[in-house]
Amino acid sequence: MFPDDAARFADFSGRIGALVTIVKPLIAAFNFSRGFRAPNITSLGGLGLVGVGFQVSTTDVAGLGATIGTTADANAVSTGITVAPLKSEVSNSYDFSLRFKKKRLSANLTGFLIDYGDSIVRQTLILPQGAVGRQLGSQTITSQNASGAVFVPASTTPVLVQSNFSDTRLKGVEFEFEYRFADDWTAAGNYSYVFARDKATGNSPNLGGGGVPPQLAFLRVRYQPQAKRHWIEGYASGAGRQSRLSSLDLADRRTGGARSRAQIQNFFRRGACVRGITTVGTNGQCGSAGGILVATGETLLEVQNRLLPLDQFVNGVIVANNDSSVPLFRAIPGYVLFNVRGGYRFGERHEVTADFENILDKSHRAPGWGIDGPGRSVTVRYHFRF
Repeated sequence: MFPDDAARFADFSGRIGALVTIVKPLIAAFNFSRGFRAPNITSLGGLGLVGVGFQVSTTDVAGLGATIGTTADANAVSTGITVAPLKSEVSNSYDFSLRFKKKRLSANLTGFLIDYGDSIVRQTLILPQGAVGRQLGSQTITSQNASGAVFVPASTTPVLVQSNFSDTRLKGVEFEFEYRFADDWTAAGNYSYVFARDKATGNSPNLGGGGVPPQLAFLRVRYQPQAKRHWIEGYASGAGRQSRLSSLDLADRRTGGARSRAQIQNFFRRGACVRGITTVGTNGQCGSAGGILVATGETLLEVQNRLLPLDQFVNGVIVANNDSSVPLFRAIPGYVLFNVRGGYRFGERHEVTADFENILDKSHRAPGWGIDGPGRSVTVRYHFRF
């Protein structure tokens, strides 16, 4: 029912490290590791309409003169690199850490650098001119821009292909600690930061899986009386603003939320009308021309011109047609969530815990999330151990 397919991937990996005691409670550690990641089922089978657009396999474009684009959007131009079957990513990782541990305090500070070679990324597919009408999977190419990027009806963004394209460097720092400042009181937390760039361009790389995480931090203070059955803990978690979004992140409907004037029109006349956000059209039904935005009294054209003016610049290029997609968000805001939790233990087997999360009802999300995180909530759990 489907053509035979097979692939084999092989490489080598290893690790070497050293520990040095500087003074008795302070230890320095160094590690080097070499590894590889073979293309997984997501890399090989993520075809058709995916979260960031319409994607084809390398075999679909074999023999068509296909090359890899410089970015993952409509501004891409050919790199001159021919689309080829996927092979393994390789990595060389270096990390150096200082570890401190005494009776009341333990801490660990680590700096790391990771070089990824042959990174598997999603980029715009570039085809020779004259590709309109050609079939790509279940879709027919309906348009092609001057740079060779092609478009199909399933997506307003250009067709994408996964390829081993670039070399990426990630560097960052991690810190964690735990401190018992009194017999019944403990404080602990952690912090992480990572900076990623494409070695060739210096831009944020088009890595899959939601992109590069922002700065992340966590802090907790716990009161747990000795020889008692109850405990309570206040804790906070937060993330920094992530403004280094790649062209793939900006095209991702979960992150950049790209939309066109045609998509605004479709929602204005249909989805928004059904929900009562806009009024019905001139024929008295949703889906027809006419209608206004109830909250502001604006017409469709006025809404389009406010949200997506035709003379808007995107990466130095003027948006000049009804189908051009432009990101709604170009950064992900930071946030801090405050929470409290506690518990009471009955005997050796029974415990009841309660968790009051996001007390201030803060709106928040991270790269790759399709919706905002949960708001204010209370959770009660009963644990039975046997």
